[in-house]
Amino acid sequence: MQLKRILARDTRTATDKAIALYGDDVLIISNHMVNGQTELVVALDLPSAEAVATALPLGMVEPVAISLVDQQPEAPRSTPAALEAESAEPLNFMDTLRQAEWKQAANPAYVAPVQSQHEDARDYLRGREIVDMVRDELASLRREFRLGQQTAGWQSNLQFAPEVQSLARAMGQAPIPQELRALMLDTLKDHALPEQAIEAIAEQLSHTLSRPAATLPDRGVHLLAGPSGAGKTMMAARLARHAGQLHGAHQVALISYQDMRAGAWSQIQMLSSQLGIDCFRAGDAATLTMLLNELSTRRLVLIDTPGVQMKERVAEVLSVQPDCQCHAVMPADASSATLNKVANANTVWHSVLLSKLDECSQPWPLLNFLSNNSMSLAGASDGAGAGDLVSEFSVGQLVSLGLAQLDADLADPLPDAHAALAAYLAPQEFQRSFA
Repeated sequence: MQLKRILARDTRTATDKAIALYGDDVLIISNHMVNGQTELVVALDLPSAEAVATALPLGMVEPVAISLVDQQPEAPRSTPAALEAESAEPLNFMDTLRQAEWKQAANPAYVAPVQSQHEDARDYLRGREIVDMVRDELASLRREFRLGQQTAGWQSNLQFAPEVQSLARAMGQAPIPQELRALMLDTLKDHALPEQAIEAIAEQLSHTLSRPAATLPDRGVHLLAGPSGAGKTMMAARLARHAGQLHGAHQVALISYQDMRAGAWSQIQMLSSQLGIDCFRAGDAATLTMLLNELSTRRLVLIDTPGVQMKERVAEVLSVQPDCQCHAVMPADASSATLNKVANANTVWHSVLLSKLDECSQPWPLLNFLSNNSMSLAGASDGAGAGDLVSEFSVGQLVSLGLAQLDADLADPLPDAHAALAAYLAPQEFQRSFA
């Protein structure tokens, strides 16, 4: 597999360029904003040795490892002059390193600017994060494939009533992890009517996943952590708004800790200005210590952390503030690999905050993740605004969200099952899930 990087002025242009370069089946791994441009990272299968030998110009070396390369197949930038001539074009990470090495070789007294060093470090961490994400996803797929092979014989021997066979097929086609699917099919085989089956599955999952509810953070020092793109900053703004309504905006503070993403600090400043709360920026543990001492009289202090090096950042905050409570922010439609990354962070999570609930229709990996641990749900975001916060969100509502989509996938949706599932949902926030 090879990762390629494409830069364009917007997402549509970048997608069109990816399709034009690599075909309609190109796999898009990530989408980020870099220096005002859209960056797509796409995955390609490595060609055979014969194809590479035929396609590569004389003198070029066949790539043998996963690497982040530029967006178009072109002659390599092999000299400092070539790099200087193309200075108007954004350089990828490896080109930047080569340029720095050439300058150092030409002038031993040369020292790269601090800002350039920081940018190189960010590019490197982002590249490592993308590669690790791809590896984790592939490992998760291999594990699911092995489990599918092991349970295929058992599932083929299950006898379902004719009325529920369409529901069993829908479960087989839905992206449900094998462990969770086995539990649901075992419940399904005991019922002859689909309405009864769906209601029994909802009760079974809600009972299996039941756990004490956690409250939203409104006092003390709280840290938000999670994968990149999970919506941590917006969740921090929602929590700050909620606490501001309880105690007053002057009693709430928001700290951005070591988040060096382009535009991250501007986003926090804009959100804080709209909410009327104070925001601060800490680039290291010493600055964070000073800020926490100055803000010790505030009712609530929220610390927003970056998605890269999550484990290290959490450990640094806890070394400064041992009584800080940690909350995992995870998208409701997160993959199993992403969820396992949070679970393996060696952190005692006080609660889970779900984001992007309004965009989720398949929460099965999250339900399977919750079945393997006792982490409590504290709340969820149900929109894109700072006020779209659901303060009381239960596992039963998450189960109903998944089963509602499963019911909708049937060729003939079941009205009685629709009514049974609706009983599990909160009357105001989630009735639209069945619309």
